[in-house]
Amino acid sequence: MNELGERIRKLREQCGLSKAELARRVGVSDVTISYWENGTIKRVGHSRLEPLARALRCSISHLLSNTRDTSGGSHAMLLSLPLYPLTISPETVGINAVPISHFPMGFIDNGLIKKDDYLLTPQHPGHFDFCPPGTLMLARHCSRFNGNGLYLIEKDARMMVKRVEQAFNMILNIFGEANSHDPEEKTHGDEIVFHAAIPAVWPMKVMNF
Repeated sequence: MNELGERIRKLREQCGLSKAELARRVGVSDVTISYWENGTIKRVGHSRLEPLARALRCSISHLLSNTRDTSGGSHAMLLSLPLYPLTISPETVGINAVPISHFPMGFIDNGLIKKDDYLLTPQHPGHFDFCPPGTLMLARHCSRFNGNGLYLIEKDARMMVKRVEQAFNMILNIFGEANSHDPEEKTHGDEIVFHAAIPAVWPMKVMNF
């Protein structure tokens, strides 16, 4: 019986991921995902286990053995949001990024949460506008501008949080915390990389974990 492949398939479907999307997050081809699920490839390489478990929102032990997580329940990670440390390095949200914790989804209004959302908290080195140390940011993956609001963007190999608004001429105005009325920069968007939208920010001290 192909227990690992069946487990991967069920977790993928529970997360609402296509084979192509899961492949992108793990860094393999969608054919490899199919081979894992149908048992043609019976083992997942060690370097792929962590990103696969992260994408499927489960622990590696559950992925490999289907045992119950110590946090309670075999699907405990499916009911939690991963928390990643945010630094100025683009590697902080790269494919090899590792969460420092998982928080139950119930600690915030579930109406705010969408599939594949995650949490970020600022770390040294680096200063981030709108979200000083001690705050939590709800992050939602995006690769382009998708409406006015806060975004995690990359420019000149540096991560930053900025408010981005689109003008009538389609130019993107980028605002920092100190420039709430006059934009720091105006661009068509080709000079920056969008990593995530930030729909909500909270002081960590007010969260009930």
